[in-house]
Amino acid sequence: KFGAQADHSEASHYQNGSHPPGAMAQRFALVAAFVASAGAIEGWTYDPEHPTEPFDDVAARVTSMIHNHVPVDRRNDNWQGNFCSCMENGHISSWYQYASAMYLIDTCNPTQGLVMRTGHLQDRHAEPLQGMMACDTLKLVTYCLSHHAQEALPKWKNTCSNARYTVPACNVDC
Repeated sequence: KFGAQADHSEASHYQNGSHPPGAMAQRFALVAAFVASAGAIEGWTYDPEHPTEPFDDVAARVTSMIHNHVPVDRRNDNWQGNFCSCMENGHISSWYQYASAMYLIDTCNPTQGLVMRTGHLQDRHAEPLQGMMACDTLKLVTYCLSHHAQEALPKWKNTCSNARYTVPACNVDC
């Protein structure tokens, strides 16, 4: 077949549910690459019997470092209070503007640790603004740790990476 008749039959062939040659292989390669990168996160595996919200894990990990349950090899110079002050004064993407991170932070202090309103991020997979807020939150935690407790960054990396993989197009450097 030649001309418009050939183009029409090929287009209707693809509209009837089949895919162009190689499309399935490309999709498989994409999924395999994603699974391989997610599996490369050291120390974490998904357990469907005990699902977890990665941003709850973020708050729990930071709280564990603040309370020294996860030891941070750093002199006692009030880094916990300085870290919380940094978090409370940080800005993240918000509705039409950059706004205070306090939209997501319920509490941050050396006594109570970090308590976040993670329910505001639950649709980050589908809502681009929530994705930007989530990514900015990871960037803010990383920034505040790098300025007030740089020694904690290696202990933060896996938790940050696990959360980053749940945020579309997040470019945080954990």
